[in-house]
Amino acid sequence: MYRMDIHISVKTLLSKGYSRRKIAEQLGIHRKVIKRIERELLPGQESSGYQRAKKLDGYDGQIREWLDAELTAELIHKKLVKEQGLDVSYVTVSRVVRALKCDTESFVPMLSAAGEEAQVDFGYLGVFTRADGSKVKVWVFCMVLSHSRQGCFEVATDQSLETFIRCHIRAFEYFGGAPRMVRLDNLKAGVTVPDFFEPLIQEQYAAFLAHYGSAAVPCRVRTPQHKGKVESGVKYVKNNFLRGLGHRDFERLAPDLRTWMETVANCRVHGTTRRIPVEVWQNVERSALLHLPALRYEFYHVEERKVTRFGHITFGNNYYSVPHTLVGEILRVHSNGSLLRICQGQTEMALHSIASGKGQYVTQQAHLPPHKQPHSPEYYALRLEDEIGPQARELMLLMQQNDSSHWKEKVRGLLSLLRLHPRERVQQACQRALEHGIYSYRSVRDICIMLEHTPDQPSCCFEAPHAAAGGMAHDLSIYDRLVP
Repeated sequence: MYRMDIHISVKTLLSKGYSRRKIAEQLGIHRKVIKRIERELLPGQESSGYQRAKKLDGYDGQIREWLDAELTAELIHKKLVKEQGLDVSYVTVSRVVRALKCDTESFVPMLSAAGEEAQVDFGYLGVFTRADGSKVKVWVFCMVLSHSRQGCFEVATDQSLETFIRCHIRAFEYFGGAPRMVRLDNLKAGVTVPDFFEPLIQEQYAAFLAHYGSAAVPCRVRTPQHKGKVESGVKYVKNNFLRGLGHRDFERLAPDLRTWMETVANCRVHGTTRRIPVEVWQNVERSALLHLPALRYEFYHVEERKVTRFGHITFGNNYYSVPHTLVGEILRVHSNGSLLRICQGQTEMALHSIASGKGQYVTQQAHLPPHKQPHSPEYYALRLEDEIGPQARELMLLMQQNDSSHWKEKVRGLLSLLRLHPRERVQQACQRALEHGIYSYRSVRDICIMLEHTPDQPSCCFEAPHAAAGGMAHDLSIYDRLVP
């Protein structure tokens, strides 16, 4: 005698039309055990749930051929009515089709509240021809709201992350809101590592969903039934839209798909819910979706760049500055065609407008080391007064008047004297330079050296041969020493 749970499970699966092989795989038992249990069933009890409808007697073979060709129950019903002249309802055809698919695994449907979940996937449609005669591979992006079964279908020529996200954006806008969860297969565009329990969601895809208040819920590996609604949607596109398309013109594909989506896919009585998707969406689900943000999500291409020793990263044959402290670091570069965001981890370190042309240096002054940053006269005046004294500030103003081109270098020279001399000595040197009308850095430096060796020498003893010319003249007698 077998365990009661095994006996009941086998009996139930047999009644659903499962084959012995499928039942053995599901329950982990040998097919001989299933055969014995099958014999123990009550006399006359059928092991298959398929009960042939009388109106379709003799059409089993034809229906099986259509199923092998992957036609949907809807198309089979149309063929039976139009081509065979049968007066049979869609419900009857659908019941027979389900029964004939006895080897198809069945799963408990996952019910979702309105606005709770959408399912997404890509489906390959084949090769189409452009207007210029070139060939292009085409996929269909499919997003289905799990409650209403309202679908959004879009033509795509690749499965890149950018295409994936942009299709999401247009789908959300088509639905008039975003679901709280997006269930997706382990697509490379959305899932980095298809781990069974903790899938690693693409960083940018997760950020995109967060922008809309949503989150990703990947299907477990090798369990596509968790995404049954969108899988059915993709299959429906292939078996209904694609088979009835009648051409391979890429230019006509997108508008034809849009028309089919709005007049057929979302307006039919859904085979599972027995309701019309667009009506459920309009009356129930649209108001339950999350409101769209004021601004669209801005997609950025993400790359990595190393900061050069000049404090710049290269992008598009141009150079963009980052803070000088990041030299040698590996940073992430986010670009959207007009803006360039440079980040360290999640922290934005620089933001630039993307330059046109090649070989350009785009530099923000704040990124330069302090000694290379240009500053205003007020900055230097305040710094001189704070670090040296009011004499240095007055000297700077006179330097600026006498040499408007190089006064900043002289001021930096004055500040550098503080590394060699105490503040009081530099302050005293600036005072003596003012008294003698000397407005050069070198003269102040020389006075500091003199004061270091003869600190008590009075100011009147200091010779200032350059005073008459404001520090710009030289004693020409020194050149006589060069004459033989």
